[in-house]
Formats: sequence, structure tokens, C-alpha cells
Amino acid sequence: MYRQDLYQLASGRTSFGYKDGISNPAAEGSGADNPPGGGPVLKAGEFVLGYPDETGNLPPMPEPEVLGRNGTFVVWRKLHTRVAAFRRYLHDNAGSPEEESLLAAKIVGRWPSGAPLILAPEHDDPDLGADEQRNNDFLYASDPHGAVCPRGSHARRANPRDSEIIGDVDLHRLIRRSTSYGPPLPAGILEDDGADRGIVFIAVNTHLDRQFEFVKSQWFNDGNFTGLDVEKDLLTGDNDGTGIFTIPQRPVRRRLHGVERFVITRGGEYLFLPSLSALRWLANLGV
Repeated sequence: MYRQDLYQLASGRTSFGYKDGISNPAAEGSGADNPPGGGPVLKAGEFVLGYPDETGNLPPMPEPEVLGRNGTFVVWRKLHTRVAAFRRYLHDNAGSPEEESLLAAKIVGRWPSGAPLILAPEHDDPDLGADEQRNNDFLYASDPHGAVCPRGSHARRANPRDSEIIGDVDLHRLIRRSTSYGPPLPAGILEDDGADRGIVFIAVNTHLDRQFEFVKSQWFNDGNFTGLDVEKDLLTGDNDGTGIFTIPQRPVRRRLHGVERFVITRGGEYLFLPSLSALRWLANLGV
């Protein structure tokens, strides 16, 4: 048996120090709220088996129908976070604590509070970050070249919204949740203490190939979809120490080099999650 103890940090943030889980799509018929900025309500079949998806088709599902209908597929990942290495990278590429904070926001796409860079371009805004009616209510049309929020930032890669990209954003959305494991690294520490800490990530989707796998391979580990060529997500990409990260600015863009890997996959699995009615059917098979 495998056991992993999980918990939410007292700050409500990830081990990297950032508020997470702000933006999730709403499924048609779920009755769930869709706060401003959540994008269009998507067809139930994007997240629940047995219903039409955004293409108008029924996603493949386990048979018989009583087993597959209302179930879904779950992505589970245990992700070790190299927090000290990330802090050192910021320290080595910035001239002051204030510049470190801004550089990190450029990489993440949000400030630690959750305030989006596109709405708070110069400094963190905790009130904005805490306001669920405002902290996700934005688009990227006003910043097509990424002068405010770089196109390669983590948040912009994970949900490009109305950015000009190759492909249809709505076909690659996920319902996701994450929580923490391991002790937090105390603030200001730049050296690794040897502790295993990170995030356990869970995502729900009906098309593992064009949802989770696509986002991981094409949006996080490739830059072609948004015109960044070989660049990968600086925060979560599988960088090897030779990666780059571009920050558009005038008069000359800034380009970071020597991007190493800050998130390492420790384990993972793809799971079928049956519905309650399917569990009742399974329980009664031997009756």
C-alpha cells in the first residue's frame, strides 16, 4: 500500500509561495459557479463520460454503459519542487529583492497573493488576489506581445485565454486541484535542506490525450504554439540547464539563460473514476 500525507500550507499557497487553483472551467449542467474570467461554460463531456464534448461527440468510455457513464479519468502526479534552486535562480538574475519579486511574477504570471500580473503589472495586490470576483477576470488581448505578462509565463501557458496561439484553448481545459506534501522551506533560505517537498496534482478530464497530455507536452514543454520556438515553461518544464526564458521589454527584450529543472515528477498514474451508480452496480455484481 502507498500512502502520502498531504496538507494545505498555513499560507494557502504552494511550496513555491504562490496561490494556486484560481482558474478552473465550469461544466455545463453542473450547477457550479463560473466566476468572472472562467471562460465559457464547457460541455459536460469534456469532464464527465457519457455526454457530448466540445466537438459534439461522445468521449470513449469503459463498457458497459452503466460502468462508464458519469465517470471520468483522473490524472495524479507527485511533483517534487526544488524551491531553494528556484530562489537561487531568481537571486542570481535580479539585483534586489524587489526585482526578484517582479522577475518571479513574470515567470509565474501572477504575484504570490494570486493577483494576476496583467491587472497588477508593477507590484503585488493582496486585496485583488483575495477577491474571487476580480482575481481571474482578465484577458490577454491588451498585451498581445507579452510586455506585461510574458507569453511564456506559467499561468499564460496553462490557460492562454484569448492569446493568439495555434489551436483551440477550449479543447484543452482541465478541472484541477493540488495540495502540498513535505515541510515548507523557511523564507529566505537559498540552500536545499534535503527535505522532500512539493505538490500532489490531480486533474479531471475525459480526453487524456488532448487535455492533460497536450497541455503538458505542447503548452508547457514546447513554445511553438505561442511563437516561442524551443522555450519551455521555466517553472514546470523539463528544462536541463540550457533553457531560456524571454521577457519582452523596451528597448531590448531580456532573455534569461541556464534554465534548470525546478519541478521533478516523483510518481503518477492515470485512473478511471467510476460514478456512484457504477460503484453500486459493481457492488451488486455478485448478488
